[in-house]
Amino acid sequence: MFKKIFLMLTLVLVGFAFAQVSEDSLEHMLQRAKLYYSNGEYESAISELENALQYLKQLESTDQVEAYKYLAFSYVAFGDKEKAKKQFKRALALEPRMELDPTIVSPKIIKVFEEAKAEMKIEPTPVEPEPPKPVVPAGKKRVSKTSALMRSCCVPGWGQMYKGYSSKGKRIMIASGITFGTSVFSLIMREAAHNAYLDIEKGAPQHEFNDAYKKYRVWYNITAINLTLFGVVYAYNIYDVFFTKPATAWSLLDQDKGLYCAPGTDRIKVGYIITF
Repeated sequence: MFKKIFLMLTLVLVGFAFAQVSEDSLEHMLQRAKLYYSNGEYESAISELENALQYLKQLESTDQVEAYKYLAFSYVAFGDKEKAKKQFKRALALEPRMELDPTIVSPKIIKVFEEAKAEMKIEPTPVEPEPPKPVVPAGKKRVSKTSALMRSCCVPGWGQMYKGYSSKGKRIMIASGITFGTSVFSLIMREAAHNAYLDIEKGAPQHEFNDAYKKYRVWYNITAINLTLFGVVYAYNIYDVFFTKPATAWSLLDQDKGLYCAPGTDRIKVGYIITF
């Protein structure tokens, strides 16, 4: 078994060795092909060069170009234009700047060569036109998440209205207005009850202290509830305006009435415009 394997490997190596052609032999083949071509023996030149094609990679690129070039010359002389162009293209692939001397090469060969060059030119990659920029409607600007968030921070519900959710924005604005108003009112009442408790003179009946303190605690709890409700509405307002996608792509840029918010470099202007 081992002997058979050894014999097979030996045959493969011997075959590979015979398949290799020395550079000297290839150069001689190339010189003979040139001589055949010069003598008008185009068929012999083609045969010589065709046999050498499979070994050409062993030569320098300049010699490879010469082989392809003379094979193309021979095909033109032999009348096979397509095969000639194929060999010219191979030569041009190795030497893209290759040119033929019109004082030495016939116009017929140069014509085929120029056709091969023209076919090899890479078509320019078509440049896709940029998509047209959306036309901004007059008096409007694109909705921005930052602008919406800034508005809702100033006035709850304003950011939702800015993003196109008018009904939701109004509900949030009303809810925040009510809870904010009741919170302010309860704060005032709490402080008044607290001051009334502190103003009771020493020596007053104990029930006066108890009643005043009880009243203060009632307003204290009401204030806590109102502030909590306002905080919930405000937090929901910020969460909603941050994570909800705009219902419209555009918003009013220059309003002639209503709330406005104009951010500057060091300040934010908030106000309400009224037209007469």
